[in-house]
Amino acid sequence: MNDTNNAKGVQAATVLADDMQVNLEAEFETSNVKEVLDKLDQELVGLKPVKTRIREIAALLLVDRLRKQFALTSATPTLHMNFTGNPGTGKTTVAMRMAEIFTPLGLRARRPSVSVTRDDLVGQYIGHTAPKTKEVIKKAMGGVLFIDEAYYLYKPENERDYGAESIEIFASDHGKQP
Repeated sequence: MNDTNNAKGVQAATVLADDMQVNLEAEFETSNVKEVLDKLDQELVGLKPVKTRIREIAALLLVDRLRKQFALTSATPTLHMNFTGNPGTGKTTVAMRMAEIFTPLGLRARRPSVSVTRDDLVGQYIGHTAPKTKEVIKKAMGGVLFIDEAYYLYKPENERDYGAESIEIFASDHGKQP
């Protein structure tokens, strides 16, 4: 193995030799992802399919991190997620634990997750929604944005509601780079 630093002081990828082995269990232990998964098990009773899926995502992201570390072709998967279910079923808890998993795997900056509701995104008058939404996106850049009860953004029965504008900003290129 040959670790080198580039001009910016960033560690360059290590080339994986043909006879070299990677210890996934050791990588898992050093990533601190296990602590987050254990916390999720303690906080939520049941939800076995959900917990299994989270473990699968964490394993995929861990392997992805290793592939990048060894200069192997790797494209970070899209991490947009939608949690659905009745009130009180643990959606918010699951979302926050997913955000905690992203940090040790290098998929987000070490900053707090930004959690908002409709009131944080939608303005009261024309021209107020876009700046509010873009400010929230800017605040969440490099981290995780959690929109609690996002379905309240869309109210088709009220043509004077500005929630659809917020949705459009998230869907557009403007939402990606405020």
